[in-house]
Amino acid sequence: MVGRIVNLVFVLAMLAGAVVTYNLKHETEKAAARVSRLHAVIAKEHEAIAFLKAEWSVLSQPGRLQQLIVRYQDHFRLEPFSASQVATLDEIPLRAVDAEPAPGEATVADAGSVASAIAETSN
Repeated sequence: MVGRIVNLVFVLAMLAGAVVTYNLKHETEKAAARVSRLHAVIAKEHEAIAFLKAEWSVLSQPGRLQQLIVRYQDHFRLEPFSASQVATLDEIPLRAVDAEPAPGEATVADAGSVASAIAETSN
């Protein structure tokens, strides 16, 4: 009788171990699938970044910009600047500081309260 009870306990322990092992395997497969999806998304984002860098490189070529300036000269009304138009930092006047912000103007304090509100809602 004691031998049957011991065998039953061992069988139940083996079944419990099989269930735990199956669940662990299933969770591991889900995590691996998620990791592979994330790797695919990261690779796609790297591709997009490389494409955007190449596009920026093409769009900001001086020769291309010069052609656009010539083509749309009437629209932009750009003129070459002289050396007298270039200023140093000392020559640029400082902006006046307002004691009170204009109505509807955001302040640094507003940014902090917005950030804390976002942090509270995400928790």
